[in-house]
Amino acid sequence: MDKPLPFFNWSLKKARDTEPDSFNKARINIIYTILLFSLLKILIIIGIGYAYGQWLQVERAVVAFVFYIILTKALLYRPSRLGLLAHIMLLIGILVIWSNIFVYAHNINLLTLQFVFMIVLSSFYILGDALGITYSIISILPVILFFIFKGNANIYLTNTPQEFASPGFEIIAVLNFATIIIAHYLFYKALRVNLREKEKLNQQLQLSIAEAHKLAASRSNFLSTISHELRTPLNSVVGITELLLEDGPEERQKENLKILNFSALDLLSLINNVLDFNKIDSDKLVLETVPFRLAEFMRNICSGLRIKANDKHLDFILDIDQQLERVNIISDPTRLSQVIYNVVGNAIKFTDKGSITVKLECVNKTEDTAAILFSVADTGPGIDAGRHGAIFELFMQAESHITRKYGGTGLGLAIVKQVLALFNSPIHVESSPGNGARFFFTISFTTVAAAEETKMAVPADKTDFSQLKILIAEDNEINRLIMKKQLAKLNINPAIAENGKQAYEACLSGDYDAIFMDLHMPVSDGYETIKRIRALADPAKAAVYTIAFTASVTEQEKIFDAGFNDFLYKPVNLNDLTEKLEKIALHKRK
Repeated sequence: MDKPLPFFNWSLKKARDTEPDSFNKARINIIYTILLFSLLKILIIIGIGYAYGQWLQVERAVVAFVFYIILTKALLYRPSRLGLLAHIMLLIGILVIWSNIFVYAHNINLLTLQFVFMIVLSSFYILGDALGITYSIISILPVILFFIFKGNANIYLTNTPQEFASPGFEIIAVLNFATIIIAHYLFYKALRVNLREKEKLNQQLQLSIAEAHKLAASRSNFLSTISHELRTPLNSVVGITELLLEDGPEERQKENLKILNFSALDLLSLINNVLDFNKIDSDKLVLETVPFRLAEFMRNICSGLRIKANDKHLDFILDIDQQLERVNIISDPTRLSQVIYNVVGNAIKFTDKGSITVKLECVNKTEDTAAILFSVADTGPGIDAGRHGAIFELFMQAESHITRKYGGTGLGLAIVKQVLALFNSPIHVESSPGNGARFFFTISFTTVAAAEETKMAVPADKTDFSQLKILIAEDNEINRLIMKKQLAKLNINPAIAENGKQAYEACLSGDYDAIFMDLHMPVSDGYETIKRIRALADPAKAAVYTIAFTASVTEQEKIFDAGFNDFLYKPVNLNDLTEKLEKIALHKRK
């Protein structure tokens, strides 16, 4: 656009081709049309003025002719100066209006009104609304002044009017009408072209959006499948490791098993972060509402984190406000533990010496709510103030060398920020280089009323699960074996079904307190099987408590919509399994 055309260019097409925008092309066309018709009208004025001896009109026309030739040349040479050319052309038009009224005609004739209309039209079409209003007012002003001072001879700059002679007057009037019509046509033709272009772009956008949705669905399905494929063997590693640790191995073996267990849990955490990133990106992340005791929950989480800190010879301090010792909250323990694991795990990873302090403080408590401030402080290298925002962005870390030194995907804190948004809580950081870091956030929880506390599950070591009748529907032999061994630790001897069809038939022939059902099985999958069970004529069998046993973390909403009471993620640990059994026992007692 800024590059000039050859100085001797007289091609309108070349001038238009410098502009990609259809409206700017139309503006070039409009100005060129007005200039062309103006030159034609000026030649007519010169000819007729000369014939009738109207030398003042001839002089004015000659000056205007020179100006319009210069403007036409400038338009075809530098179309990028369209705005400047428009201003000059409009000012000349305004000068014509004022001079017609107060110098030549001493009246408002058809030509004057046509010029007013052309100024209004051109200023809006070429320069836009603000300048259009300005030029319109300036062009209409002499008409208003004429009406106000009409009859006062002092308003005229010449003593005698010089109406333009016929037939020149009529010819110019016709040419003015033609100019107005062509200018309207050119602008609205550009408008139609622009609308067609926009419609075409909208269609392309819709196709792109549809393709993006397909890609997102494909990615989600891929990650769901990968989740299942990765978590299924990982279930075996974690489950067998826990069982071996429960059997009381030798000290040397115990240390190796702990290392294996921590490594498997770290891998599981990485898988969860990648899958949660996918869920966040797809707006599928939702919170559960589960009652649990916060202080006990935090001690259980921090017990594993303390071991990681101690392995690096770091002091680990958990400070829980005494007001929270007996507070039972209703929230999502899975998501809350994810936040704690990521924030505290980050602090441990980046701290080489000193301590990690996890603190819970009750900042406001009412009869049924508690606002709790969570803070995690470390004595690590600290973070520059300019990077505080960046560390919460996806795949970002405080410095480029951090990934090389400490590893990691850069997903942890980004997911923490997104998960906390579901809790309606922002996360804050206080840190400077060399002074460690403190991450903190406040969540307002609904608390369990005193009357409901008696309904909370009894601690695992005091609950007798031996009377529970459990059916496991799982097609993977290793997973069935691990579940049997885990349930055996809790005095339960489960029945086994290897696919959905066997599970349905077992439900028909027997009475069970609960079914742990894998979602992806041959013959009949979990979704189809639960629908068949819920449709049974026997209301007791149809209402059997059913837990989706799944390796996928992207199907939570679908699981509940299908009719499951709950879900259990693979790999299953004894604590999670025990929690579900306590729910089953509570459900059975009702």
